[in-house]
Amino acid sequence: MYSLIVLIIIYKRLSKYTTDTIKSAFRQEYLLMPDFFNSLENALLSSSVNETIEMTRQAFELCHQNSSFIEPVNRIIKPIDFVRFPDKPICVAPRDLPRRRLGTEAGKRSFIHAIAHIEFNAIKLALDIAYRFKGMPAQFYKDWVYVANDECKHFQLLCNHLATYDCQYGDNPSHDGLWSMAVKTDDNLLARLSLVPRYLEARGLDVTPAMLEKLYAQKDMDTAAILEIILEDEVTHVEFGTKWLDFVCENEGVEREDVFFEHVERLLKGQILGPFNKPLRLRAGFTPSELLELERLDKRKLKQT
Repeated sequence: MYSLIVLIIIYKRLSKYTTDTIKSAFRQEYLLMPDFFNSLENALLSSSVNETIEMTRQAFELCHQNSSFIEPVNRIIKPIDFVRFPDKPICVAPRDLPRRRLGTEAGKRSFIHAIAHIEFNAIKLALDIAYRFKGMPAQFYKDWVYVANDECKHFQLLCNHLATYDCQYGDNPSHDGLWSMAVKTDDNLLARLSLVPRYLEARGLDVTPAMLEKLYAQKDMDTAAILEIILEDEVTHVEFGTKWLDFVCENEGVEREDVFFEHVERLLKGQILGPFNKPLRLRAGFTPSELLELERLDKRKLKQT
């Protein structure tokens, strides 16, 4: 009812203009959501790196240059197996990836490429959560497209840096472990929020500081500067996961911690790995009790007992 009243007010304000002028002015004040979701869909269904980034930027601009928008009630969501990725890099099992020391040029090139692959997958992950789950508040879609836009920035920084090693994205084999979790949670928003931002992305908060220590020890300031940007942005991304998990749990009358660990147990089957970066996880919305439970479930500690 509120949205209808707003639309009537806008129409009356514009009644003195021509039809074309009305359409133009209306689009400036109210985002017509089909344009936004079409951009998301085009980015997800494209196997082109450049087109994925272009469509992501377009969706970001559409939703952040307009104060309000309305989601089409009957929008059709294509199955997740319609999502496309570039032909390269070739994806292999993690155990089949070559292991190289970070101190060598080949190792550095492989490391930067691996992080770039994570960031490209993160673009698709953020786009997919905004595209796939209907009926959420407008801010939900804005938040996740904001994340996707950040991931584009990270990816391009890494690709530009990779070029200094005479390498481009797709030259090295990679794995698809991140996207496989999106497939497993394509029909369950609680599971998606629990396991993508709050588990997979949160692992970046845990492991990146150790990577930075090694890079600074090797005086690789250029790579370290990029990882510092990524680390700080990822705190916000994980925090969005906490924020929207709280929202959905409150609406469904369930406890967040119960939901989080239920999905961790069901889909990760005990494959919880520490150590955990407590200060950054607390900034991202984890509670002390969640951190204690994660430490209790840490597979490495369980092996030692």
